[in-house]
Amino acid sequence: MSPRLRDVRPTRRGWAVVLVAAGAFLAAATGGSRSLNAVVVPALVALSAGAGQLSLAGPPTVERTVPEPGFPGEERTVTVSVESDVPCRATETVATGLAVDAPPTAAVGHGGRFAYTVRLLDRGEQALGPARCRLTDSLGLFAVRTAAGSAGTALVYPDVHRVEGSDLSTVVRRGRGDEPVSFDRLREFGHGDTRRDIHWRASAKRQPEEFLVAEYDSATEAEAVTVVGEAAPGGADAMASAVASVAAFLQDAGVPVRVAVPGGRCVARPGAATGLLRLLAVTDHGFLDPAEAEAADVRVVARGEETTVSLSDRDLAFAGVVGDRRGPEVVA
Repeated sequence: MSPRLRDVRPTRRGWAVVLVAAGAFLAAATGGSRSLNAVVVPALVALSAGAGQLSLAGPPTVERTVPEPGFPGEERTVTVSVESDVPCRATETVATGLAVDAPPTAAVGHGGRFAYTVRLLDRGEQALGPARCRLTDSLGLFAVRTAAGSAGTALVYPDVHRVEGSDLSTVVRRGRGDEPVSFDRLREFGHGDTRRDIHWRASAKRQPEEFLVAEYDSATEAEAVTVVGEAAPGGADAMASAVASVAAFLQDAGVPVRVAVPGGRCVARPGAATGLLRLLAVTDHGFLDPAEAEAADVRVVARGEETTVSLSDRDLAFAGVVGDRRGPEVVA
């Protein structure tokens, strides 16, 4: 919809022209019509043209790039493209779950683009836009403000932390199925391997920090371990972070993970964490069917400031097994 004439306001330049025209009109009224012809008529023509140009202008179009999902603390660049019938200054609105160093705004004339950087802060779908556009006529006498374009989103994953593995070792062994039955080969230590996989005797013959991992033939493939997450109101962030951390630990150990949370369900095999992180980014608080929760291999419950990780034989405080924050290597 075009800007409405009643929404158009004079700029400071426009008010200056109005004052000059008013002064000339008063001078013409007392000293003759020469001031009227020389100043007042051109000013009225300019003012009418400026107001008419804005009232007839079409709404600006705004498009922005969709940033890649990421973890809290990461930065993403957003590019905004604007097309306008009249000179335009566009300002993006950014959700409180994102941070910017300065207001993302730029004068783009009748069309152009600008970019700004956001820092991801809070888990979830964080809004980008809509843009607020200040439109002026070609002479800069009038301006109108309008929203333009639809809102986009930046998806922020939950925090993922390293987990102390000794308490979850029984879950890993259960997920791996049969224990290794025969030696297969040695290979270099790589992404997804843990220190317990290192073949120390063979690695001792290598250069420092060059480790070898022993691989074994197994009678069966690893079975998925079921992890459920539940949370009281206000605990969704803590629950999502704990579930993501436990799932990442199991995936690093080569165990597929079957996750159920109030926002949905997902099966994630080792090396494929993106779908799981997307689910955990948007899930809300809530509780699952009690029978399903009780049958899970790992049950995560967040209430208030306390998050509990329940195994078949014990309950653990997540704060007691959590380590340093992890980042993009989880989905690498």
